[in-house]
Amino acid sequence: MHFATLSAKIKITYIYSVNESSDMMKTFLSKMFTKKEKIQIEFCQNNLDRFLNEQTLAVYGKFLTNPRIQYKEYECLSECKLCKKTPYAKVNGEIMSGENTQDLLNQLQNILK
Repeated sequence: MHFATLSAKIKITYIYSVNESSDMMKTFLSKMFTKKEKIQIEFCQNNLDRFLNEQTLAVYGKFLTNPRIQYKEYECLSECKLCKKTPYAKVNGEIMSGENTQDLLNQLQNILK
């Protein structure tokens, strides 16, 4: 049986503490610099034609340039009843609608936060 001397125990403890500190730093840094998930947004072209105007078109265009957003426009998303009533989009597969185009845009912007 081998017994460690007091100085060997201190070295082992010190090495353990340095490794633990290093792990904590890696965890901290990975949380700080982790890429956030991309957001998939699908628009119905008919719905956009119905509810977007020149003012909101520019604001939506600027919003969609965000690198976290991937978007597609489809001719139809088969949500005809909703499409006639209100602006909407499918966000990560779930429907999101707003009272008007600005309300929908505000909801979409909140997802980025």
